[in-house]
Amino acid sequence: MPTPFPASSSRLVYSPVLESDFAELLHVYNSNPDFMEYSYGQRFVTVEIVEQDHADNMAFADSYSYCLRESSSHSLIGIAQFILNNPRDGHPWLGLIMIDSRAQGNGYAKEFLDGLIDWYRENGYNSLHLAVLEKNQAVVPFYEAYGFATYEERVTETLGRVICMAYPIHPRP
Repeated sequence: MPTPFPASSSRLVYSPVLESDFAELLHVYNSNPDFMEYSYGQRFVTVEIVEQDHADNMAFADSYSYCLRESSSHSLIGIAQFILNNPRDGHPWLGLIMIDSRAQGNGYAKEFLDGLIDWYRENGYNSLHLAVLEKNQAVVPFYEAYGFATYEERVTETLGRVICMAYPIHPRP
C-alpha cells in the first residue's frame, strides 16, 4: 500500500475528484478546446464527458484523480489522473495533467509533476510513463525539458498516433 498522496505543494492543494467537482471541472476541460477536439472530437464537452472520463480513469485499480486548486484562492485550476500499475504494461502512468487555460504558464503543471514524481520515488517506483497524442505534440517539449524521453510511438484506433514517454525516477542519494 503506497503512502498517502500529498495534500498540497507550495502553491497547490490536491483533493480527490468528487462528483460535486464535475461542474467546475467542466470549465477546466472546456478552457482547452484544442485538447477536447483531439481527445473527444469536439471543441467543447458536456459534464457527462467529464463524468465518463473520471469513471474510465477510476475503473483501473490503483488509479487516482485529483483536483488541483490554488492554495491562496482555492480556485480549481486543473486536474491530474495517474495510476500506480497500468495493467497494460505494469508501469506507473500519468494519464493527464490539464490546467485551465487561464492558469497555464504559471508552473502549476511542473509543480504537480515534481510532487507526483517525489511520491512515486517515496513508494519505490523507478519510472513514470505517459502518452502524448500526436495532435497535441506541442506539449512534448515541456515533458522533454522535464526529463521525459520518447521510447515508442503507437497507433490506437480511437486516438490515432500517440507518443509514449518515460521519466527515470532515481532514488535519492
